[in-house]
Amino acid sequence: MSKVFIPIANAGRAHEADIYSTVVTNPYTISCSGDGNIKLWSNKTLIQEQNRLKELAITKFVHQTGLHHVDAIYTVEPHDIGTVMIISAVSFSGNIHFYQFMEDTSEFVELDLIDSELKKKSFWACKWVKSSDQVVHHRFIATDVKGNTYVWKFLSVDKIEEESKGEPTFEKNLHFEFQGEIPSNNPVFATCVDASCNKGLVATGFANGAVIVSQLATLRPLYTFEGVGIEGVDQNSNSVRSVKFSPGGNLLSVANDSGSYGCVTLYETEYGERIGNLTVPTQGGSSNIGLFAHNGWVFSQAFNASGENLATCGYDGKVRVWDVKTKDRVSTLNISATDIEIEADIMLTDENGDSLKTPPVFDVQYINQGTLNGVGNETNEGLCCVCMDRSIRWFREAGGK
Repeated sequence: MSKVFIPIANAGRAHEADIYSTVVTNPYTISCSGDGNIKLWSNKTLIQEQNRLKELAITKFVHQTGLHHVDAIYTVEPHDIGTVMIISAVSFSGNIHFYQFMEDTSEFVELDLIDSELKKKSFWACKWVKSSDQVVHHRFIATDVKGNTYVWKFLSVDKIEEESKGEPTFEKNLHFEFQGEIPSNNPVFATCVDASCNKGLVATGFANGAVIVSQLATLRPLYTFEGVGIEGVDQNSNSVRSVKFSPGGNLLSVANDSGSYGCVTLYETEYGERIGNLTVPTQGGSSNIGLFAHNGWVFSQAFNASGENLATCGYDGKVRVWDVKTKDRVSTLNISATDIEIEADIMLTDENGDSLKTPPVFDVQYINQGTLNGVGNETNEGLCCVCMDRSIRWFREAGGK
């Protein structure tokens, strides 16, 4: 069954440099860029304020080297702590920067969450892992350029024992407790990471095409998936660019390079067995028809809330939506620079004069039902993507449920 996605809002030239990453929380879509800024875009005003989106965006300058990864956790904490929103951004300097965003004042409060010794690491990818069980801590996970994966538990309070009554009290204190490290056997760049609280698993992807899945509780490696390239091409790159668990944690989707193409492979997580590839017919040469998900590297993936669909995006300027069960492609969004609503914000070439008419898509995220305001957005899911023309685009699925 095919799906149709309708564009509902866009912001051209949303940053002064390439936008590499985005994350969607309930109140805000958050983007980060090589210009060193993170920007918060209110999900509730996207449609009504199309002509003022850039004016209304909340901007925080983070680091002069620029930013390449952003993630956030938006959670209601117990013990009367209430709603907490923490944004993490990784700069090209290798540092992770943390901010608590105060919704009532729109202020950013910088947090010092990582101890001094670990701050010396050169980090790359980061991921917040939200737990729905109050007994299980939220986690923060990061990789470094030498292939190691680090895991912290997030705590929002300190527990204080009252001597007189013997009953504990709780005092707000947002902090990390370092859980441990998943060391790399070889100094290979750890390009991406994801985790599943439901299944208690961590997956780390590497530049050499491997993926290591470990237990979240013990950080003990369980199994390794090897990368798939074009047979007979020695110089082929098979870097893993994205790993993503389904919401229930039963599936792991791995996106890796295969020459100039992008592959997406699905694995079941109980035994680590491969269950198939997401594929479209490709043109030309000796390439194996049906092996590739995109005619260009796949940069990002996102499952919808039910885990029935997976969105992928790539260097070919397309966002594709797949039915996970049948492995069929159910929608393709062809991105064009001329899609941008405000003509002055259309970016047809980059600083080198190369065409951006079909801009590569660097990141894609699903938008849950009820996150956006407007007709159909309360009951339908949506998509958000960021592209090489420095744009952000929001879509919603057509029809009703």
